[in-house]
Amino acid sequence: MLNQGEDPKQTVRERVAALRRWMERNDMAAAILANSDPHTNEYSAERWMGREWITGFHGSNGTVVVTTDKAGLWTDSRYFLIAEMAVEETGIELFRMNEPDVPKLEEWLASELDEGRSVAVMGEEVSVLNVETWSEALKGNGIEIATDRPFLDEIWEDRPAAPKGQIYPVPVDFAGVGVADKIEQVREKMREQQVDTYLLGRTDESAWLLNFKGTDVTNRTTTFCYTLVTLEDVRFFIDPDKVTTEHRDALEQAGVTLCDYETVGDTVGALDEEARVLIVPFYLNQALYQKLSHTRVNRGRAIVTDLKGRKNATEMKHLRECLVRDGAALVKTYVWIYDQLRTGAPLSEWTVYQKLEEMRAREDDFAHVSFESIVGYNGTGALNHYTVTEENDVEIHPEGVLLIDSGGTFLSGTTDTTRVIPMGKIHAGHKTDYTLVFKSFLKLMRAKFPQGTTGAQLDGICREPMWQHGRTYKHGTGHGVGFGLEVHEGPQNISGISAEKMEKGMVSTVEPGIYRPDEYGIRLENMVFTIDAESNAFGDFYQFENLTFCPFNPDLFDLDLLTDDELNWLNDYHREVLERLTPHLEEPEVEWLRHECRELVR
Repeated sequence: MLNQGEDPKQTVRERVAALRRWMERNDMAAAILANSDPHTNEYSAERWMGREWITGFHGSNGTVVVTTDKAGLWTDSRYFLIAEMAVEETGIELFRMNEPDVPKLEEWLASELDEGRSVAVMGEEVSVLNVETWSEALKGNGIEIATDRPFLDEIWEDRPAAPKGQIYPVPVDFAGVGVADKIEQVREKMREQQVDTYLLGRTDESAWLLNFKGTDVTNRTTTFCYTLVTLEDVRFFIDPDKVTTEHRDALEQAGVTLCDYETVGDTVGALDEEARVLIVPFYLNQALYQKLSHTRVNRGRAIVTDLKGRKNATEMKHLRECLVRDGAALVKTYVWIYDQLRTGAPLSEWTVYQKLEEMRAREDDFAHVSFESIVGYNGTGALNHYTVTEENDVEIHPEGVLLIDSGGTFLSGTTDTTRVIPMGKIHAGHKTDYTLVFKSFLKLMRAKFPQGTTGAQLDGICREPMWQHGRTYKHGTGHGVGFGLEVHEGPQNISGISAEKMEKGMVSTVEPGIYRPDEYGIRLENMVFTIDAESNAFGDFYQFENLTFCPFNPDLFDLDLLTDDELNWLNDYHREVLERLTPHLEEPEVEWLRHECRELVR
């Protein structure tokens, strides 16, 4: 978002100053800004990357607060190092969320602002939950959250327009369930929650319900839209230019009426005052919520998020096949990397990034990467969500380790895998950390747990082997994964603060890590499917089915740290990897894979 030749630090200082001038003109004591679009999506279009525009910090999570004389950026542990580098020398202080003695955004504001002042936010681009959280924390000081202040439109002179992509249908042969049947599933849940109207705020909810994908955002399935479901009809609010005539006809046959995106506010504002409207406060923006204030608003579970979080048999059939092909694409990439090293050809993080996408794009149903691949060599591998570009590219040499966290979005599923491979000379520290990460990974992969187990409990199970050796990591242990949709999907996540229960049918990741700043990062990640383990007098128990087939590096293990059971699991896993991937590889690649999957003995 910077013009070529601009000094990024000076640009940030100038943009913060422009916001402060706006605040002075409008009698605002502070302004709050995140990369938040009208649908509270995790990843959004450039138009709604206001926090990135004003701070220079690129990351999916982060909020900046600007007062008349101070500024702060709040982000989570995935981005601490990256955010610190971004805001250095800009006058913006980094606040590391969830760290001891670090105040929450609203706590800091309460301590900084005088009683009776106002804080500006943009109601169309901030969730109901955030506004209510901030308002509750500040009301004791008489501080008001002003939600009708679209300040970005005034200070961002060349602010990008809303994107105009296309949507295309997902065949029921892949979705497993048709649109009309999905609508009936939703209505059944609406009756259980005793509501008659349900406004879907998140864009991936509409994509799942109406079986489509979109192209509004690069490398995302996002299309900016809303869906309003009642017990009688379904209205789909979208730019009509994004829908082909054929697709429109198919949706109408399923009982869906297309409406212009811009009319959603007037439509919900005209709902009957007796309408019992289900909303999800984190999925709905404040401006739309205010238009619903005359109705009988019900706050409840996100019905569609719960439904799409449990994959059906058709989805799982395709996903299992997709992950085998994806594992083969990764092996092809690893072989290419080692060929480059062996021949002395130029090799860098950016060239690996490009090769990963090229290998996945060879599949007929490939749409795009599921996120910007993390390719971190040595020190950059310690940055949890590092993104390589042509500008910050790092050369790779025959020493140390390379962390690759990548995935693809296909018609047949979404993938996410992390491996670490040696580039040449390694030391004992690499092996110790790699083996401890593997032990933690395996602890959760093999866990059996009762129905009702939360993400926080699973997080603790995973970390236990690492804790025993005085190590831990600051990011979560896993997240839900959509089927051909968003790579980060609810309702579940595996982290120390997650009260959400892991349910049968969910697809998740398991991805512990160890990071040594400026030296290297180790993270290992597979996708898993929650299945039945057993039922007995104590209740129902679940376990994880492994979905990812990609070798671990045999040279990075300290075998003395592995138990016999762990070593047996690794050897059995590698035999299955070799069996499943071989049909998708050429002979030189199979030869390499045989070496990687060789049986390990003490």
